[in-house]
Amino acid sequence: MKKVVYSISKPNKLEDGRLTGIGCITDEDLIIAAISKNGKPYIRVFEDCLKDCHPIPYKPDEYKGEYYEIFEIDGKNIQVDYSIWYKIQK
Repeated sequence: MKKVVYSISKPNKLEDGRLTGIGCITDEDLIIAAISKNGKPYIRVFEDCLKDCHPIPYKPDEYKGEYYEIFEIDGKNIQVDYSIWYKIQK
């Protein structure tokens, strides 16, 4: 695993739903520490999101991309979009 600085936001959300901090990446996933609405810490894994992130030209070790997850709520499929940026720490 590699250590990264990350920023994750929901482009469609009107309020500031941005998550920033230090996390880790595996070959496919971004792993971050998060806090629930109840104030309890948990580990959040964005599975297979690195395949959607591409290098930023002229910025070494920086990547960005769009990622989405589909959840089923009350029998309906809901898609949540994310904009992901991360920089690998050396």
